[in-house]
Amino acid sequence: MFRRIERSELNPLAKEWSFDVAENELDEFKLLADYVTDVIDAVATVPDPYLQPSIGTRDSGRPPLAGEDPYNAVVRWCSASLEGADGPLAGTRIGLKDTIAVAGIPLTGGSNLLRGFVPTIDSTVTRRLLDAGAEIVAMLNMDYLAFSGGGDSSAYGPTLCPFDPTRTAGGSSSGSAAGLHYDGIDMTLGCDQGGSIRVPAAWSGVVGLKPTHGLVPYSGILGIEQLIDHVGPMARTSADVARLLQVIAGGDGIDPRQSADPPERDYVRAVAEAPDSLRGLRVGVLQEGFSEDVGIEPATEAATRGAIESLAELGADLVEVSVPQHLGAGPIAFSLYMEGMTSLMAAGGNGNQWRGRYWPELALALAAGFRDFADDLSDQMKLTLICGTHLRRRYLGAAYAMAQNRVPWLRAAYDRALDEVDVLVLPTCPVRPHRVDPDLSPSERVIRGWDVLANTGPLNVTGHPAISLPLAEAEGLPVGVMLIGRAFEDDRLLSAAQTMERALGWQPTRREDGPGPGPSSGPNTKGDRR
Repeated sequence: MFRRIERSELNPLAKEWSFDVAENELDEFKLLADYVTDVIDAVATVPDPYLQPSIGTRDSGRPPLAGEDPYNAVVRWCSASLEGADGPLAGTRIGLKDTIAVAGIPLTGGSNLLRGFVPTIDSTVTRRLLDAGAEIVAMLNMDYLAFSGGGDSSAYGPTLCPFDPTRTAGGSSSGSAAGLHYDGIDMTLGCDQGGSIRVPAAWSGVVGLKPTHGLVPYSGILGIEQLIDHVGPMARTSADVARLLQVIAGGDGIDPRQSADPPERDYVRAVAEAPDSLRGLRVGVLQEGFSEDVGIEPATEAATRGAIESLAELGADLVEVSVPQHLGAGPIAFSLYMEGMTSLMAAGGNGNQWRGRYWPELALALAAGFRDFADDLSDQMKLTLICGTHLRRRYLGAAYAMAQNRVPWLRAAYDRALDEVDVLVLPTCPVRPHRVDPDLSPSERVIRGWDVLANTGPLNVTGHPAISLPLAEAEGLPVGVMLIGRAFEDDRLLSAAQTMERALGWQPTRREDGPGPGPSSGPNTKGDRR
């Protein structure tokens, strides 16, 4: 299975570690390398205890036809369901970000690197959705390998803002947000490493929850860095987010992000029993989230502050709160992104040194992709791999180690603030949706796609739950308002969100004349181009 190392490759490989194999030792090292390869080859003969047969009916589907996908939110319409499943999501149509494995359905990560990759396993959340009676109907567009918040780096082109198609829907879970404006999709799942659920939720006028880190298992999903990977629900209402979270939350025993089974909460009940007012809720207005240092634009600030004033009218006790460390999170997050993603790619999308279910077929697909299509990588990925490789080769992980050692400092800062208040509030994103601009230089596109994460990224580093709510608008464009809660108090965030939704409603109003039902003739494989 594994190709043997050629004699001529020994010294180039050795030079990766700054040593040489002497000429008189080459034959010996060739013999030893063959020995090692033969031993490793034998691992494929041992049964894989984690393999599970796919369940239910699977139709790999097709890409959208003309007119079915005006926001470019869908990579392919498909169908996966479990006949007879009569759970809490029975009859619900779910769209998944194109990072979440569904056995038998092509998976690309919004890239051309994974051409032809069809998983043979389901992710844990996929299996839970099917068991709960949901039908998976679409794989949704996203930024290239999830490495931008701009919504415009996908190999399939930008996903468009439903309120202004001259702008993007935000990223990286762009299709998971914009797709909620299609009648054929009821709820979606997105993934979030720096704001990739919350930014597109804010720009597309929907609800997006980044759960507490480790609450929802990430097994069988393309990631970036285990300590910042999150998967979570997106929907039009707080109640639907709660229903979806209720199904997907909980330990699976194979995800290293879950050091122990997370505490059980009844999210559906939290929403159902949400009070009519916010009386007694202490809301900390995070000053740094409105600062020039995060790039706040006046229209976003004004809209967010207007929404916050409405919370006071509902009885909330507003308190100005300062967390200076919020502005120091950027370098920490960047170090984790650069080296974390590079190490992950070098280890086939799996990483190393953790217990649980690895994904060898993904590693093989990535290896083939890098061998054949690396020139097609997005600018974000090219830069990340260049910088991450430099840091790894030159400093052997020192930058990453320094960043990780500062995570407890950052987490403790938010914890101290949340000891004084129940939730923190700030703008989800400092700016409104970006305009689609094909003439941007690579540096302009890359930087603007990362700058939008200034308020969201710190919470990936700390793991606190955070939810973006469409509570404000500016000149007809959605402005997301983000609530941050204590670890594993996702239910409290959802309860507050439901109270706000019931009393204030979402802004702008969802277009009732928006585009339509999704696939006009059901999924099929005719004319497959992706």
